[in-house]
Amino acid sequence: MTRFKTIIIIWACMLSATLQAQSYVQMVDSTHIINPFDACISCISFRGMSVPDAKTIWISGSKGSVAVSTNAGKTFTLFKVPGYEDKDFRSIYAFNKKKAIIVSTGSPGYILKTFDGGLTWRKVYEDTRKEIFLDAIDFWDKSNGMVLGDPIEERFMLLKTVDEGNTWYQMDTSMRPWAVAGESIFAASGTSFKCLPNNSIAFVSGGNKSIFHWLQIDKKYQRHELKSMVQGKSSEGAFSFDLNANYISIVGGDYAIDTLKVKQGIYRYAYDKDGLQLLNMKPFYTNYKSCVSLLDKNNFISCGTQGVDFNNTEQLVTVSNNKTLISTQAFHVVRKARKGKLVALAGPRGSIGILR
Repeated sequence: MTRFKTIIIIWACMLSATLQAQSYVQMVDSTHIINPFDACISCISFRGMSVPDAKTIWISGSKGSVAVSTNAGKTFTLFKVPGYEDKDFRSIYAFNKKKAIIVSTGSPGYILKTFDGGLTWRKVYEDTRKEIFLDAIDFWDKSNGMVLGDPIEERFMLLKTVDEGNTWYQMDTSMRPWAVAGESIFAASGTSFKCLPNNSIAFVSGGNKSIFHWLQIDKKYQRHELKSMVQGKSSEGAFSFDLNANYISIVGGDYAIDTLKVKQGIYRYAYDKDGLQLLNMKPFYTNYKSCVSLLDKNNFISCGTQGVDFNNTEQLVTVSNNKTLISTQAFHVVRKARKGKLVALAGPRGSIGILR
């Protein structure tokens, strides 16, 4: 190894350590949440989040709740969606500070859209089947998007829109990936699912089997069994994934036993003639994590009911400890802005945090 390469590696290690030491979660005080409905903030469990830019944060959750910030998290306005106060909106996609779409779990399943920053909502989809359970939403661009749901008759639900989410239609059965018995999706803040380039999608599952699914609509389909991920029970499996140009990070565990340290994974990946291939895995161990976000080329953050970890893809700390744990606060979701560096978190008892 040359002296120059040695210096670069040392510098990268020092930079990673510095970033971890400087990063912390600043909690948003409840007095900074404008609450026109006089709702019980601590009674809300936030799970859905979308951060379209460096100023705008949308959060959704239980009791028909939606919170919006347009000043990078300094203040939020809390809304209750009229007529849907009993629904849990665990997934949300925001286009900007005015337009957003929320997806409810359970039956009936609803998709609602706002055009005025959360003041009013329009129902754009309803499914009253008792088996319906919608888990996640994402978009390829401003017009084309998809919603993923748990299997019905052994096929995962896929709903598609081509008009900014104003109307939705169910994909043909032949285009919907099949599920093994007992396999399902965790409504983990919508981060179990992504729309990817070349008209493709990917999602991770849990339950009896934990699988990474990749589908190029009308062309190719692949499934990669995540054999190292804890699985076998309805509470276990892969909950969330994120990717950048080099890596796919997948986290999960067992939400019913959330203190046990379990294997998580960072995978190299590549596209070839068959589609997306998961390559060699770098394992790391943390307790149950419900969400992960890759922040840049090297750093990533994951959260769960036992706290928040900050780690590095190249200088991976393989076991969660005081070097990686930057907060013991419970969070369900962490998201980085699609445009900009803003990173926000949200979770149980109305908790909201900003990564500093």
